[in-house]
Amino acid sequence: MRRLDRYIVQALVSALWFFVLVFTGVIWLTQAVRLVDTVIASGEGAKVFLEFSTLVLPQVFVIVLPLSGMGAALYALNRLHTDSELVVMMGAGYGPPSMLKPVAIFGAMIGVAMLIVMTVLVPRSSAILSERTQAIRSDLANALIVERQFIHPVDGLTLFITDTSRTGEMAGIFLNDQRDPARPVTYSAKKALLLRDGDEARLVMLEGVAMAPGSSPNQLTSVSFDQFVFDLSDMLKEEGVRVRRPSEYSVPELLRPSPEMLAVSRYTLGNYLAEGHYKLAMPLISGLFPLIALVTLLSGGFRRSGFGRRVIVAVGVATLLMALLFVARGRVPVNPSLWPLMYLPSVIAIVYVAVLTLRLSRSRVPRSAAT
Repeated sequence: MRRLDRYIVQALVSALWFFVLVFTGVIWLTQAVRLVDTVIASGEGAKVFLEFSTLVLPQVFVIVLPLSGMGAALYALNRLHTDSELVVMMGAGYGPPSMLKPVAIFGAMIGVAMLIVMTVLVPRSSAILSERTQAIRSDLANALIVERQFIHPVDGLTLFITDTSRTGEMAGIFLNDQRDPARPVTYSAKKALLLRDGDEARLVMLEGVAMAPGSSPNQLTSVSFDQFVFDLSDMLKEEGVRVRRPSEYSVPELLRPSPEMLAVSRYTLGNYLAEGHYKLAMPLISGLFPLIALVTLLSGGFRRSGFGRRVIVAVGVATLLMALLFVARGRVPVNPSLWPLMYLPSVIAIVYVAVLTLRLSRSRVPRSAAT
């Protein structure tokens, strides 16, 4: 690799780290909200939250890497133009077609990183995350015994516990049951115990009161009790055999689903093929985004005012290609024979880059005087 090529690649990689950091932070925050709900509802702590956050990162990188590659290419090339470095390169005989090599190397790095993330990291992390989520949700004690937090184990049921002890006793119990909207009941007790025997679970409340609406809208009926047993058996979640999602399989397994995979009623052949070809098509199109940025920025010659409009065009082209990929992915589950359409955006991108490169190679003298 020539020194000038190395310089351009280094400029692109330096910009890439910045965009990866920014986009990862923004997109991870959207995932963190869902993780917080899962962790809090299950009564887990910060350690589990950090573990889940780590496991969700590969899925975040699937979104971050294509965006970062495109953003880094646009930023670095525009900076080279602003600093007049591109003009110097062109004056030294380093034409726009020659810049394809370092940008292509950078695009290949993005594509390889995406391939590793989608074929190695995402299947493993998704499988572990699903197993851990199922495990903590199936633990009834951890899901219920949480101090000073309103939790919702199931729809229509709210529980608040003021204090707990190491022996499993609970103090200051508030339980609101609205699973039957016509007959909501609120329980309040000084103490409670959680008892579980096989498939049966009981919340034994001591020294409390049960309140429910009376016969008239303004009437409230209350009943005091020394001991009341609240049945929680329907909340128990059997772990059973977890059904693996298509994203948890490897590419060879997805492209050639086994009879066991096809026997799962939740997913069809089209679902597996769509996921398998998506894992291959996404890295390919991601690696072409930097090239799209390069040829789009340089296709109209140089302007003193910069490449503002062409940046918008490059982003628009990349967005359109991604939209086509997702549309094709959505059609494959319905008609598995349409899987070649998932590679159509990459073919269009290659043709787009080739046509503009040919146009640039025919332009011997850049229009430096253009405004």
